[in-house]
Amino acid sequence: MARFVTAAVALVGALLLSGCSGTENGINEVFPSAAVNPELVSFGDVPVDYSSELWVDVINTGQVELNLSSFEIDDPFTLGDHDVVVPADDQITIPISFLPTNYTSYTGALSIGTDDPDHPSLTVLLTGTGVDAPTPDIDVDVLAIDFGAVSPGSVSPRWFILSNVGDSSLTVSAMDQAGSGAFQVVGDPTGFSVAAGASTTIVVSYAPVATTGDNGSLLIHSDDPDEPSTTVTFIGNGGGDFEYPVPIIDCPAQIAPRDTVTLDGSASYDPSENEPLTYTWTLVEVPEGSQATMSSTESATAYLASDIAGDYAVQLAVQNAIGVSSAPVTCSFEAIPEEDIHIELTWSTAAADLDLHLLTAGGALFVDPDDCNWCNQSPNWGEAGDADDPSLDIDDRQGYGPENTNIVDPADDTYQVKVHYFTDNGDTTTTATVKVYLYGVIAGEASASMTRDQVWDAGQISWPDGLYIEQNTANYEPTLRICE
Repeated sequence: MARFVTAAVALVGALLLSGCSGTENGINEVFPSAAVNPELVSFGDVPVDYSSELWVDVINTGQVELNLSSFEIDDPFTLGDHDVVVPADDQITIPISFLPTNYTSYTGALSIGTDDPDHPSLTVLLTGTGVDAPTPDIDVDVLAIDFGAVSPGSVSPRWFILSNVGDSSLTVSAMDQAGSGAFQVVGDPTGFSVAAGASTTIVVSYAPVATTGDNGSLLIHSDDPDEPSTTVTFIGNGGGDFEYPVPIIDCPAQIAPRDTVTLDGSASYDPSENEPLTYTWTLVEVPEGSQATMSSTESATAYLASDIAGDYAVQLAVQNAIGVSSAPVTCSFEAIPEEDIHIELTWSTAAADLDLHLLTAGGALFVDPDDCNWCNQSPNWGEAGDADDPSLDIDDRQGYGPENTNIVDPADDTYQVKVHYFTDNGDTTTTATVKVYLYGVIAGEASASMTRDQVWDAGQISWPDGLYIEQNTANYEPTLRICE
């Protein structure tokens, strides 16, 4: 049965700026115009002692900036970091967290003061229910590891046992090192789960460059509700008092797919002034299906070529002139589509050539102008101008994808999302995956197994409803293979 996913919808309609000061020369004063979306934030059921986060937008449709003067929110709802000025004809996003401490239903409100004379106070209603649920419980067998005396140039391994003594699966989301880079966690132990009653071994190596001593720590982040972070301390050769190099990344909070991101580590420094520094950048997280790459990974500035929406993370470690390394620091950011409709196609094999197609409601495959595809990448749709025209960013012929199609401001229609397996280049069967984002929020994701020359009807986008409907039909062969 088709799955219906509703996108986060329609922003508040336009309250045009109005004049109000009856001055003698007849000049009207211009004001901001404030609104919120949504007006009700419902968290639903959330396990007691767990935190859940949602967002509300404050919108200014006026031609001057909107100032937010006060924020009042009822427990157990809390506000995250946010701006207090909304530029003209723009909006800001305010994060709201809900952490129930009892098994009951909660109602509350967020009140925001503004300098809009017509809307001096904005109110968002808040609801959520604390429910009973199994919870994980992290336990480590030691809180400190002493490596003893280790000769420079040699490597000494030690380990600790991380256990889950709770009654539901424990997820370890990140491990952050601090202090000396002579300590290294072996492998990549982040982003894993430990079943209830199970344990895993975390191996740490110590490779000193001097006998003066080293110390460091590992901060473990997990979804244990009452112990979300646990620290394990490392000591080697007595610990020492050396001040280690400090890596610093000028980290973006948000980018758009297909952006090339500049990552600046030039603010990194060595407290002992043993410079110049050398830099090591590592790409540690990309969205599933991404083929993103980094360049200039050994200089102060690195570049990341993002390709699809989702979460990215990079690490930077620096080494001083006498060969002492820092622990790595992580920069995480999200690629969020700027267009109202954003569609991504990726596939599972390295040589096959698959193509993304977006058609109008009555359009036929490969028929110009109704089909946006590799041989008709920017057809003319809707009204004058190109805001409501689709655009395919690239025809990827070398496997995996991605191919992305965007519409900035779609016309009212029902759009068809299709995939054509153009040629296999020896890959035979491949798995195609389509992700659909509406208003920057993922509205649907599906995969299908395909063979050469098959067409997969992935789904339909109903606009302006902001609704994506997945389809469950058999693959078929097209009547055309190139644009008419």
